[in-house]
Amino acid sequence: MIADVIIKNGKCVTMEKEGECFDWVAVRNQHILQLGYGETFQAYLSADTVVVDAGGKTVLPGFIDSHFHVIQTALNAVSLNLSDAETLADIRARIKATALAHPGEMIRGYGLSLDGLQDSGQLTRSMLDQCCDDVPVWINSKEYQVSILNTYALLYFKIPFTTVGIELDERSMPTGVFRRNANALLRTNILDSFSDDSRMDTVSQLMPTLLEKGITTIHAMEGGVCYSDKDAEFIYHHGKDFPIDMVLFYQTMDIEKVKKKGLKRIGGSLYIDGTIENRTAALSFEYEDCPGTMGTLCISQQQLNDFVLECYQNEIQLALYTIGDRAIEAALIAHEQAMYQVGTTALRHRLEHVELATEAQVERARKLHIIFSMQPSYELDCGGPGGLYERRLGSRYQLTNAFREIMEKGVRICGGSDSDVTEANPLLGIGAAVNHPVETHRITVYDALRMFTYEGAYAIFEEERKGSLKPGKLADIILLDQDIFAVEKEKIQDVKVMMTMKSGDIIYERF
Repeated sequence: MIADVIIKNGKCVTMEKEGECFDWVAVRNQHILQLGYGETFQAYLSADTVVVDAGGKTVLPGFIDSHFHVIQTALNAVSLNLSDAETLADIRARIKATALAHPGEMIRGYGLSLDGLQDSGQLTRSMLDQCCDDVPVWINSKEYQVSILNTYALLYFKIPFTTVGIELDERSMPTGVFRRNANALLRTNILDSFSDDSRMDTVSQLMPTLLEKGITTIHAMEGGVCYSDKDAEFIYHHGKDFPIDMVLFYQTMDIEKVKKKGLKRIGGSLYIDGTIENRTAALSFEYEDCPGTMGTLCISQQQLNDFVLECYQNEIQLALYTIGDRAIEAALIAHEQAMYQVGTTALRHRLEHVELATEAQVERARKLHIIFSMQPSYELDCGGPGGLYERRLGSRYQLTNAFREIMEKGVRICGGSDSDVTEANPLLGIGAAVNHPVETHRITVYDALRMFTYEGAYAIFEEERKGSLKPGKLADIILLDQDIFAVEKEKIQDVKVMMTMKSGDIIYERF
């Protein structure tokens, strides 16, 4: 049988089992036809076959990002990036420049690390007014848990000043800072206002960036609290219109809505707790820099028990957002009770983020066959001595994201970016997992790659279709610019994708 495409002279790592590597891979009719060694590919060659010479570099299955906010990432890609802003003066200057460049348009700023600002002061409504007072200005913290508005936006979006989470000054006037309920309501109202044409346009613009990073499948976490159900509906109706696969996790607790759509999974950012940065992640101990504070559970144990049981009874795969050990405990209790009543561990339920799981919790998760969906790049942003984790958690920063220990206990981990909380770049996450600032948590290059390939497919019941290089599977294939197993581990994040193939079509080339 003749191949449409042959990639030769490569190190074709199957990701089926460690050490399995071929010299070439042949593709026909969207699927992998065969793999082999040496010159035996010539049996599949014709004058019409496209031949790609990999030059000894690594060939892999396409990357799978297992926690990705598609619409949020797409909208932010055309917004004001404040991720590297370090001072209030810098923020004000960027807003002024944006207002001049785009007169009359709403200004959306994102990625701001409030904890990382060098100033002792706080960004407020009055400061934003000095930059721009004739259009709405909406600034988002990096993890979307805090919004800051100018006066125009405060009046325009009409969130009642009595809403929990609106910060007030000494005169009982809003400072422009929105947290908790107020932030969630504000974000949903604003995101609801965008048209589907806008979503289509921005998501289309995002696609080349994802293909450049070798991403061929994403687990799309859309809708619900802090987001917009219109985002989930857009992916449900239009996800197949794009060149990469989008597997929808509808962030809702409305099981009937999910069932009516024929969806088999629910969740993503279904918040059981908050974030470490805002000290709302639910811990069993006090925050190092805020004695007396242990974070917040967003749902009662009984409510959680009932919801998880309903997912088991309806055979719906569930993904719950859990960061602190107290939130993880609440989720495990609910799963254990549901499993006891229904008697199945076959639904591949997931916990998202799972940054502070204890050894005992990992063992319980293993028995329940729960998958951990984790984001290694968090350690680049927050980990290590002097990082956010240490400031918030003290010496317990050494417990975060214990990849190696989790894997050794037999819990499967799929890797994601939480884009755009961190960059949608699997090689960044792979490098972060291999070079974890706590040495005992580091994993091998192979295990890190598997998080973003085979395990990502397994986590959505698609391991028979994708996630590895095997005859009969979809030809989702990427070529790197070097041998990732030979490069210095500290430089893995600098590796580039040279080519991305989706379902047998070469749709990105760096050559």
